[in-house]
Amino acid sequence: MTQNRRYIPNLVADMAECDSNYIRLLRLFPSLMETDFIEFGIEGTTDDGAVVSITINERCPFTTMLTVRVSNEEDKPWVRWPVLEVRLYHDVKSAEVVSFQRHRNFRYRYQTPNRHMYQPDEKSQINRFLGELLTFCIERGRSLDLVPLPGLHGYAD
Repeated sequence: MTQNRRYIPNLVADMAECDSNYIRLLRLFPSLMETDFIEFGIEGTTDDGAVVSITINERCPFTTMLTVRVSNEEDKPWVRWPVLEVRLYHDVKSAEVVSFQRHRNFRYRYQTPNRHMYQPDEKSQINRFLGELLTFCIERGRSLDLVPLPGLHGYAD
């Protein structure tokens, strides 16, 4: 008879991931405190690429709520692009996913089986997913806007 081991969250690793996500978000969106929206393309995900948009939903003195949305011009019914709501805690410089695909209030540990079919470490996996998505965006992202270069015709100096 096998004994099921209870999942024990690794809070140090989870907090390190959230802290790293805060840094990654600031690298992607350096004007986060002044601008409400940023959008960029990612090549190499599909034939025509995907678009990642980050939208600020709410700013408070110590927190910011934002939405990270991945989309594609050609919506295909078999592709479900992720939508994540993230809360940034500026005082501790940490970013945590609070909603993923309309699911909210994740616990640190789930018993299995459960009615939502969450993994025991669902919250940790979602924050790691955000980290992998942001890292991919840092490595593969590109501006969708024309960047004016001084001295070239057709662009303002």
